[in-house]
Amino acid sequence: LVAVQKVLQNLLRERVSIRDSLSIVESLGEAGAITKNTVLLTEYVRQSIRRLLVKPHLNAQGDLAAWLVDGSVEHAIESAVEHGESTSHFNMAPQRIRDILDRMTKQVGPPENPAIVLTSSGSRYFLRQIAEASLPNLVVLSHGEIPAGVRVIAVGTIR
Repeated sequence: LVAVQKVLQNLLRERVSIRDSLSIVESLGEAGAITKNTVLLTEYVRQSIRRLLVKPHLNAQGDLAAWLVDGSVEHAIESAVEHGESTSHFNMAPQRIRDILDRMTKQVGPPENPAIVLTSSGSRYFLRQIAEASLPNLVVLSHGEIPAGVRVIAVGTIR
């Protein structure tokens, strides 16, 4: 029950609707047999409700305009993550975190502007944590959260 509560809190923190509780509970049931890590469970749930996540950000043609994250940045984030039994920890030097945040801020513009960043599923949660306080209108999605048939239009690359 604590894991379910933590996953719901993680979703709500990113302004994800939990109205489709049936899908959320079903996906937690599936993934719960594999891991008890709430970060990984949250990512699994997000991928199972991908249509709900992406729909508000589609343009009139049904396309998703997003900033792409360079592979070197994704790798740096993923290599700084340690997955435990019940949670994951992000261990990156503060200066490196500041550098990534500065690069994102320069690319996506002022914090008031809504923007979407597309990254790998392994770095999505932690990239969102890095940007959460400084870029509150930034939506961070993973490649696994993009439904089939949705065309991604690259606005630029965060290097």
